[in-house]
Amino acid sequence: METEFDFTSYIQLVDFLGACFGDNTEVVLHSFDDLNHSVIAICNGHISGRIIGAPLTSFALSKLKDKGKEGPPYYLNYLGMSKNNTKLRSNSFFILDKQGNPRGMLCVNTDVSKYQQAADLLQKLAFIPALISDEKDNNNIEAFQSSPKDMINGIINDVTHSVGIAAERLTVDEKIEIVRRLNEEKFFLIKGTVSQVAIMLGISEATVYRYLSNINKKMKMEKIYE
Repeated sequence: METEFDFTSYIQLVDFLGACFGDNTEVVLHSFDDLNHSVIAICNGHISGRIIGAPLTSFALSKLKDKGKEGPPYYLNYLGMSKNNTKLRSNSFFILDKQGNPRGMLCVNTDVSKYQQAADLLQKLAFIPALISDEKDNNNIEAFQSSPKDMINGIINDVTHSVGIAAERLTVDEKIEIVRRLNEEKFFLIKGTVSQVAIMLGISEATVYRYLSNINKKMKMEKIYE
Protein backbone atom coordinates (compact mmCIF):
# COMPACT_ATOMS: atom_id res chain seq x y z
CA MET A 1 0.00 0.00 0.00
CA GLU A 2 1.37 3.43 -0.98
CA THR A 3 2.05 5.67 2.03
CA GLU A 4 0.97 9.30 2.12
CA PHE A 5 3.68 11.66 0.88
CA ASP A 6 4.60 14.67 3.03
CA PHE A 7 4.57 17.86 0.93
CA THR A 8 5.05 20.24 3.89
CA SER A 9 8.55 21.42 2.97
CA TYR A 10 7.55 21.85 -0.68
CA ILE A 11 4.53 23.96 0.29
CA GLN A 12 6.87 26.30 2.18
CA LEU A 13 9.16 26.38 -0.85
CA VAL A 14 6.27 27.59 -3.05
CA ASP A 15 5.85 30.79 -1.01
CA PHE A 16 9.62 31.30 -0.78
CA LEU A 17 10.20 30.99 -4.54
CA GLY A 18 7.17 33.15 -5.30
CA ALA A 19 8.59 35.91 -3.09
CA CYS A 20 12.04 35.54 -4.69
CA PHE A 21 10.88 35.71 -8.32
CA GLY A 22 8.21 38.38 -7.90
CA ASP A 23 4.62 38.74 -9.06
CA ASN A 24 5.29 37.96 -12.74
CA THR A 25 6.29 34.38 -11.87
CA GLU A 26 3.86 31.69 -10.77
CA VAL A 27 5.04 28.85 -8.54
CA VAL A 28 2.69 25.88 -8.27
CA LEU A 29 2.83 22.55 -6.44
CA HIS A 30 0.95 19.49 -7.71
CA SER A 31 0.17 16.27 -5.85
CA PHE A 32 -0.45 13.19 -7.99
CA ASP A 33 -2.83 11.73 -5.38
CA ASP A 34 -5.78 13.38 -7.16
CA LEU A 35 -5.05 14.38 -10.75
CA ASN A 36 -8.45 16.05 -11.05
CA HIS A 37 -7.54 18.47 -8.21
CA SER A 38 -3.76 18.27 -8.24
CA VAL A 39 -2.83 21.86 -7.28
CA ILE A 40 -2.21 21.88 -3.50
CA ALA A 41 -0.23 25.14 -3.24
CA ILE A 42 0.20 28.11 -5.57
CA CYS A 43 1.77 31.56 -5.45
CA ASN A 44 0.90 34.28 -7.98
CA GLY A 45 -1.91 32.22 -9.47
CA HIS A 46 -3.07 35.27 -11.44
CA ILE A 47 -0.42 34.32 -14.03
CA SER A 48 -2.32 31.23 -15.22
CA GLY A 49 -5.69 31.92 -13.59
CA ARG A 50 -5.49 28.76 -11.49
CA ILE A 51 -6.30 28.21 -7.82
CA ILE A 52 -5.83 25.39 -5.32
CA GLY A 53 -7.81 22.38 -6.58
CA ALA A 54 -7.12 22.97 -10.28
CA PRO A 55 -6.31 19.86 -12.36
CA LEU A 56 -3.01 18.64 -13.73
CA THR A 57 -2.29 19.94 -17.24
CA SER A 58 -2.40 17.65 -20.26
CA PHE A 59 1.33 18.31 -20.79
CA ALA A 60 2.13 17.04 -17.29
CA LEU A 61 -0.17 14.04 -17.76
CA SER A 62 1.66 13.08 -20.95
CA LYS A 63 5.04 13.30 -19.21
CA LEU A 64 4.01 11.67 -15.93
CA LYS A 65 4.68 8.09 -17.03
CA ASP A 66 8.16 8.98 -18.34
CA LYS A 67 9.69 10.42 -15.19
CA GLY A 68 11.37 8.59 -12.35
CA LYS A 69 12.58 5.89 -14.73
CA GLU A 70 15.62 7.40 -16.38
CA GLY A 71 17.16 10.79 -17.02
CA PRO A 72 16.78 13.93 -14.89
CA PRO A 73 13.33 14.38 -13.29
CA TYR A 74 12.65 17.80 -14.77
CA TYR A 75 11.76 19.76 -17.93
CA LEU A 76 13.31 23.18 -18.54
CA ASN A 77 12.38 26.27 -20.56
CA TYR A 78 9.38 25.06 -22.54
CA LEU A 79 6.50 27.22 -23.73
CA GLY A 80 3.42 27.54 -21.56
CA MET A 81 0.19 29.32 -22.45
CA SER A 82 -2.25 30.81 -19.93
CA LYS A 83 -6.05 30.88 -20.34
CA ASN A 84 -5.82 34.39 -21.82
CA ASN A 85 -3.06 33.28 -24.24
CA THR A 86 -0.21 34.89 -22.31
CA LYS A 87 3.10 33.24 -23.21
CA LEU A 88 4.99 31.73 -20.28
CA ARG A 89 8.47 30.29 -19.84
CA SER A 90 7.80 27.10 -17.92
CA ASN A 91 9.94 24.72 -15.88
CA SER A 92 8.75 21.58 -14.10
CA PHE A 93 10.46 19.40 -11.48
CA PHE A 94 9.07 15.96 -10.65
CA ILE A 95 9.04 15.16 -6.93
CA LEU A 96 10.01 11.53 -6.34
CA ASP A 97 9.68 9.37 -3.23
CA LYS A 98 12.48 7.17 -1.84
CA GLN A 99 11.52 4.42 -4.29
CA GLY A 100 11.83 6.79 -7.25
CA ASN A 101 8.09 7.01 -7.89
CA PRO A 102 6.66 10.39 -9.04
CA ARG A 103 4.48 11.80 -6.26
CA GLY A 104 4.13 15.40 -7.33
CA MET A 105 5.49 18.26 -9.38
CA LEU A 106 6.89 21.72 -8.63
CA CYS A 107 6.42 24.16 -11.52
CA VAL A 108 7.72 27.67 -12.17
CA ASN A 109 5.95 29.70 -14.88
CA THR A 110 7.19 33.17 -15.82
CA ASP A 111 5.14 35.68 -17.82
CA VAL A 112 7.53 36.66 -20.63
CA SER A 113 5.03 38.74 -22.63
CA LYS A 114 6.70 42.06 -21.72
CA TYR A 115 10.14 40.67 -22.56
CA GLN A 116 8.74 39.41 -25.87
CA GLN A 117 7.32 42.85 -26.64
CA ALA A 118 10.70 44.44 -25.88
CA ALA A 119 12.48 41.88 -28.07
CA ASP A 120 10.03 42.51 -30.92
CA LEU A 121 10.61 46.26 -30.64
CA LEU A 122 14.41 45.85 -30.70
CA GLN A 123 14.11 43.50 -33.67
CA LYS A 124 12.09 46.08 -35.61
CA LEU A 125 14.47 48.90 -34.69
CA ALA A 126 17.48 46.86 -35.78
CA PHE A 127 15.76 45.45 -38.90
CA ILE A 128 16.74 41.94 -37.80
CA PRO A 129 14.70 39.10 -39.36
CA ALA A 130 12.96 36.74 -36.96
CA LEU A 131 15.41 34.21 -35.57
CA ILE A 132 12.90 32.12 -33.68
CA SER A 133 10.35 29.93 -35.46
CA ASP A 134 6.67 30.48 -34.82
CA GLU A 135 5.57 28.79 -31.58
CA LYS A 136 2.45 27.55 -33.38
CA ASP A 137 4.64 24.88 -34.94
CA ASN A 138 5.84 23.77 -31.51
CA ASN A 139 3.97 20.70 -30.24
CA ASN A 140 5.62 20.94 -26.82
CA ILE A 141 3.30 23.64 -25.47
CA GLU A 142 1.64 23.44 -22.05
CA ALA A 143 -1.81 25.00 -21.81
CA PHE A 144 -3.05 25.87 -18.32
CA GLN A 145 -6.70 25.24 -17.46
CA SER A 146 -8.57 25.90 -14.22
CA SER A 147 -10.79 22.81 -14.62
CA PRO A 148 -11.18 19.65 -16.76
CA LYS A 149 -14.17 21.38 -18.39
CA ASP A 150 -11.85 24.13 -19.66
CA MET A 151 -9.57 21.47 -21.12
CA ILE A 152 -12.47 19.82 -22.98
CA ASN A 153 -13.74 23.18 -24.24
CA GLY A 154 -10.26 24.05 -25.50
CA ILE A 155 -10.11 20.86 -27.59
CA ILE A 156 -13.68 21.39 -28.88
CA ASN A 157 -12.88 24.96 -29.94
CA ASP A 158 -9.67 23.81 -31.63
CA VAL A 159 -11.36 20.99 -33.55
CA THR A 160 -14.39 23.03 -34.64
CA HIS A 161 -12.50 26.32 -35.15
CA SER A 162 -15.26 28.10 -33.22
CA VAL A 163 -16.02 29.08 -29.63
CA GLY A 164 -19.03 27.89 -27.63
CA ILE A 165 -20.52 25.57 -30.26
CA ALA A 166 -23.51 23.57 -28.98
CA ALA A 167 -23.13 19.79 -28.60
CA GLU A 168 -26.03 19.08 -30.97
CA ARG A 169 -24.21 20.93 -33.74
CA LEU A 170 -21.14 18.70 -33.54
CA THR A 171 -20.82 16.04 -36.23
CA VAL A 172 -19.95 12.43 -35.36
CA ASP A 173 -16.52 12.88 -36.95
CA GLU A 174 -15.89 15.98 -34.83
CA LYS A 175 -16.89 14.13 -31.66
CA ILE A 176 -14.56 11.24 -32.51
CA GLU A 177 -11.71 13.68 -33.23
CA ILE A 178 -12.32 15.45 -29.91
CA VAL A 179 -12.17 12.13 -28.04
CA ARG A 180 -9.02 11.18 -29.99
CA ARG A 181 -7.32 14.46 -29.08
CA LEU A 182 -8.27 14.13 -25.41
CA ASN A 183 -6.99 10.56 -25.41
CA GLU A 184 -3.74 11.73 -27.02
CA GLU A 185 -3.35 14.28 -24.24
CA LYS A 186 -3.80 11.48 -21.63
CA PHE A 187 -6.92 13.32 -20.41
CA PHE A 188 -8.79 10.13 -19.55
CA LEU A 189 -6.21 9.28 -16.87
CA ILE A 190 -8.16 11.72 -14.71
CA LYS A 191 -10.96 10.02 -12.78
CA GLY A 192 -14.49 10.97 -13.82
CA THR A 193 -13.58 12.60 -17.13
CA VAL A 194 -15.43 10.08 -19.31
CA SER A 195 -18.77 11.20 -17.86
CA GLN A 196 -17.79 14.87 -18.28
CA VAL A 197 -16.87 14.34 -21.93
CA ALA A 198 -20.10 12.42 -22.53
CA ILE A 199 -22.20 15.27 -21.11
CA MET A 200 -20.35 17.99 -23.02
CA LEU A 201 -20.53 16.10 -26.33
CA GLY A 202 -24.17 15.09 -25.84
CA ILE A 203 -23.44 11.35 -26.03
CA SER A 204 -23.52 8.41 -23.62
CA GLU A 205 -20.53 7.16 -21.63
CA ALA A 206 -20.81 3.90 -23.59
CA THR A 207 -20.35 5.86 -26.81
CA VAL A 208 -17.22 7.54 -25.44
CA TYR A 209 -15.80 4.11 -24.53
CA ARG A 210 -16.69 2.81 -28.00
CA TYR A 211 -14.89 5.74 -29.62
CA LEU A 212 -11.85 5.10 -27.42
CA SER A 213 -11.85 1.40 -28.28
CA ASN A 214 -11.97 2.12 -32.02
CA ILE A 215 -9.29 4.81 -31.71
CA ASN A 216 -6.93 2.48 -29.83
CA LYS A 217 -7.53 -0.34 -32.33
CA LYS A 218 -6.72 2.02 -35.20
CA MET A 219 -3.52 3.15 -33.45
CA LYS A 220 -2.39 -0.45 -33.00
CA MET A 221 -3.04 -1.23 -36.66
CA GLU A 222 -1.08 1.85 -37.75
CA LYS A 223 1.89 0.74 -35.65
CA ILE A 224 1.81 -2.73 -37.22
CA TYR A 225 2.00 -1.30 -40.74
CA GLU A 226 4.63 1.36 -39.98
